[in-house]
Amino acid sequence: MTTSFRFEHTFRAPSPETVLRAYFNPDHLAAQDKVAELTGREVVEEREDDAVKVMTWKVTSQKPLPLFARAFVDGGRLSYKEAMTWRKADGEIDLAITPQILNGRVQLTAVYKLTSAGENQVKRTYSGNVSVDIRLVGGKIERSVVQAIEDGIPLMFQCTQDWLAKQA
Repeated sequence: MTTSFRFEHTFRAPSPETVLRAYFNPDHLAAQDKVAELTGREVVEEREDDAVKVMTWKVTSQKPLPLFARAFVDGGRLSYKEAMTWRKADGEIDLAITPQILNGRVQLTAVYKLTSAGENQVKRTYSGNVSVDIRLVGGKIERSVVQAIEDGIPLMFQCTQDWLAKQA
């Protein structure tokens, strides 16, 4: 089963590239990690050429898992791999998040698409899918993940907007 999502926001920024670069900036990532209560961001892969920039990190949540789920995760805290590929010519970032739980049966894939929306305006469309391959409860888990994304989007948007304003 798969549950889709789509969110749109408009940043005050000089260009789509300004926002795209922010997603790979260590200071911006640290600010977002603080808001999202993540810790231990560790670079797993990094490469760049004229066409793409690829980064993969291992990240751990500071929030403990529910008691029933802790037995499935070493240390009781969820960690995951976050992979981002900036396709420069398209002005898009492909995102894949794979929690280190249930042997890859939980995945989130998405695309950040950024376009100019007027003077000093950049529209971001964040769309993707959550899939949880667990019989009977997969759909419920997918919907709860999408709800968590929806709840967190305003905080993360504001974090990025504040960071961009400080860079101007």
